[in-house]
Amino acid sequence: MRSSIRDCLMLLLWCACPATVAAQGPDVWSSVGAAKVDVTPTHPVVLAGYGHRKAEHEGVGARIWARALAIGEQSPLVLVAVDNCGVPAPVVKEVAGRLKEEVDVARGSLVVCSTHTHSAPSLIGYAPVLWQGRLTREQQQRAERYTERLTDRLVDAALKAIEARQPAKLAWNQGVVTFGGNRRVLKRGSWAGFGLQPDGPVDHSLPVLVASGRDGKTIAIWTNYACHCTTLGGRNRISGDWAGFASQFIEENHPGAVALTTIGCGADIGPQPSGNAEIARRHGRSIADEVERLLPDAKPLMTPPQPTTRTVQLPLAHVPSREKWEQRANGSGFAGEHAKLMLKRLDRHGELSPHVDYPITVWAFDDELAIVFLPGEVCVDYAVRLKTELDWSRLWINGWSNDVPCYIPSRRVLQEGGYEADFSMIYYGQPSRFAAEVEEVLVSNVKELVPKALSRTDSERPPFLRRPTSREVFGRRVGAWLHSAGPEERRLLRELLPLAARSQSGFAELVANDGDEGGWYDYSGTKSYGPFVRQLKAGDTLRWFTPPVRLRPDCKRHVFVFLGGVGWQSQPATDGFALLIGERGVLQFDVTRNPQRWQSEDEKVVLHYLPTWVSNEDSSGFFYLVVDSGLLSDGQPCSLAVRSRGSGSKRWFSLVNIADVEPIERVLMDAAKEGEADDGKGDG
Repeated sequence: MRSSIRDCLMLLLWCACPATVAAQGPDVWSSVGAAKVDVTPTHPVVLAGYGHRKAEHEGVGARIWARALAIGEQSPLVLVAVDNCGVPAPVVKEVAGRLKEEVDVARGSLVVCSTHTHSAPSLIGYAPVLWQGRLTREQQQRAERYTERLTDRLVDAALKAIEARQPAKLAWNQGVVTFGGNRRVLKRGSWAGFGLQPDGPVDHSLPVLVASGRDGKTIAIWTNYACHCTTLGGRNRISGDWAGFASQFIEENHPGAVALTTIGCGADIGPQPSGNAEIARRHGRSIADEVERLLPDAKPLMTPPQPTTRTVQLPLAHVPSREKWEQRANGSGFAGEHAKLMLKRLDRHGELSPHVDYPITVWAFDDELAIVFLPGEVCVDYAVRLKTELDWSRLWINGWSNDVPCYIPSRRVLQEGGYEADFSMIYYGQPSRFAAEVEEVLVSNVKELVPKALSRTDSERPPFLRRPTSREVFGRRVGAWLHSAGPEERRLLRELLPLAARSQSGFAELVANDGDEGGWYDYSGTKSYGPFVRQLKAGDTLRWFTPPVRLRPDCKRHVFVFLGGVGWQSQPATDGFALLIGERGVLQFDVTRNPQRWQSEDEKVVLHYLPTWVSNEDSSGFFYLVVDSGLLSDGQPCSLAVRSRGSGSKRWFSLVNIADVEPIERVLMDAAKEGEADDGKGDG
C-alpha cells in the first residue's frame, strides 16, 4: 500500500509538469530520493577493526550514520552507505527481505556498502574469529543488540530514501585525491609490515554522482575513494573517520542534501598521514573540496541505471584435512580458535567449501557509466587492472559491498605474502588462502557484466594510478604553505634567496649510519624512507658525502642545500647534535619546529633550517649549510656528518637521501619570489 500511494503521487507530479520537463531539453529526469539515519550506538559495544581493543567503546568522537540513495520509479535501485567496518551477508539478506515486503526492490537493486571505518561497532558475523572466545557473555549480547538495531536502521534509511523520491537529474564526474598510499612495505620482494610503499600501486580516482531536483537544489551526492578508514588508529571512540568527515563537509556545502561516501579497492591502501582526528578531517576536507571542483562540469547521465548481478566462486588453495584442524585446535590464540571454527563447520556440513561465493553487482547507465560493486576488502590491483583493460573514463568500482567475506588479494599480493594474503584469512574464518587464479576469475566476470562498449581501451592511461612524488606534492602545497608562513619563515626566505642562487646539492652518498632507517614525513608532508640517528648514545653518527665541490673564485663562502628533519621534541633534552665537516665538529644544533640559524664559534660555518612540514613534535624541511671556502677542496666531495652529543633520548635527526635537490629548491624559491612580488603589490 505504501508503495502504490507513492507511485500515484509521483505520476500526478510528472503529469502536472510537462512544460518543465520539455524546458530541460535533452536532459533525462529520473526519480531520486535520499535519506540519512543516525546509527551511533546507544549502549557500550566492542569496536571492529583492531583485535587489541577488547574493551567496549569509551566515547563518541563523531556520530555515525547510514545514508541511503534510491533511484528509479518502479523497482528502484537502492544504495545504503553505512559508517561501519563491515556489514556481513546475513545482515544484507535480512535488509533485502524486509524491503521486499514493503517495495519491489529486485535482486541486484539493493547494495549495502560499508565505509570500513575502524571506529564503529563490530557486527555479529563480521570477521568471526577476531572475537571468538574473547568476549564476555554480556559483551556478546550487546554486540547482538547493536547488530539488530543497525539492521532496523538500514531498512529505515532505505525506506525513507524511497519515500523521498522526486524528479531529478543525475550527472557524474571524476577527479583525483592523493592521500591514499600503498601500505604494504616490502623487503626483497616480500611483505615486511604496514607503512608506506611509495612506489606501490594506488587508485586516486574520485568519482562523484550528483542528483539535482527541479528547483536546482542538490538532493544527493555520492562519492567513492580507495583507502582504508584508519586515520584515527586504535583510539576506542566512535567515528566515521575520513569518510564520515567527507560526508559531513559535503553536506555542509549543500544544505539539505545527503552525501554518501563509499570505498573503492583500498584493501592495501592506507591514509597518509594518519594519527588523529584533525588529520581525518583534513582528508575529509580534501574529498569535499574536490567534489566542489568537479560538480560544475558534471556530465548528465541520459539513461536510467540497470542492475545485473552474478555470484561467482573464487577458488581457495588447498584446504587442510580434518586431522590438520584437530592438531591446530590444540594451539592457542587466533590460530587455535580458527581451527575450532573449522571443526564446527566440518561437523555441521561434512566438508569445507573449496571456494568463496562472491556476488558481483553492476549498475549500468547504458554505455555512459558502469558502477561495479565488489564484496570484501579488495586489493587495489583489481582497480588498476580493470581501469587499464576497460575504459576507465566510464568505470566506477566499489569494494566492501553486500558482504565482507575476507580480503580479496591479487596475484601480486599472493606472491608477496603477508597480512592480506594469509593471516587475515584466519580472522575472517576462511579455511585457506586463495588460489593464484582468483584474480583472473574475478576480473573476467566483471568484464562480462559491464556493457560491451566499455571494452574499448583507446583512452589514455588513467592519471590516478600512481602516487605523486614528494616533489609533485610539494609543488602543489608550497603556495598555500607560503601564504600561511609567519614572519620568521618569510625573514629566513629572504635571507636564503641569494644563497639558493649559488647553492649545490649537499648529498650524494650515504657513508655510515649508527642509527637506523625508517619512514617519516619529509619536507612535503609525504611519508618517505631514509636514514636517521637518535640521541640514544653519545657518539652515534650519520655520515654522508656531498657531490664534488664546485668552488667559485668570486665567493668566499660555499653553500650546500640538503633535505632532512628533526623531531620528538617532547623527549628529554640532551646536549643535542654536532654537525661535522670531515672529523671536525663545527657547530651544535637540536630539535626545533621553527626556522632556525646556528653558527660556529669562529663564524666560518652557518646552518640555516627552514621547516616546510611541521607537526606537534617534529619538523622537516630545507637545510642550508654555508661554509668558508677555505675549509673545502675544489673538485673533491665533502664529508658531512651529524653526531649525537647526548644519550637516553629518542630525539632524532633524519636525512632525505635525494641527490638532485636543486629542482625541489627551485620550486620553493620561485614561489618565494612570487610571494615577494605579491607582497610588493599589496604594499603599493
